[in-house]
Amino acid sequence: FQLSEDVVNRMKESPQSKRANQRSPHSSNGAAPSSPPAEGKPKSPTGTVSPSRKSSAAEQELYRRYEREHALVQEELLRLAKREREAAGEALNAALQRERNNANEERQRAAQLVSYKK
Repeated sequence: FQLSEDVVNRMKESPQSKRANQRSPHSSNGAAPSSPPAEGKPKSPTGTVSPSRKSSAAEQELYRRYEREHALVQEELLRLAKREREAAGEALNAALQRERNNANEERQRAAQLVSYKK
């Protein structure tokens, strides 16, 4: 599971810089400046921007998405760890079985040698 570079950058961005980027400075007469609004921050139908509502809703949605993705990553890590434990257990069982077989063969050879000497 891989996040897009844009999402990762937004997650890395500090809350202070997010707030600074989302504020829209006003001129002395209260009108919005002539520069276009920040990308991803559309104006409301009335033409005014409500940065606190929109930013908090966007931040909440981004955080919920982060939590969902984090949970998915944790689940995948647990599945991988379980598979690795099972594989290690199987390898150990196979090694133990080989050792038992080798020990049995050695006992049989030893018994044959004893019987030949008699």
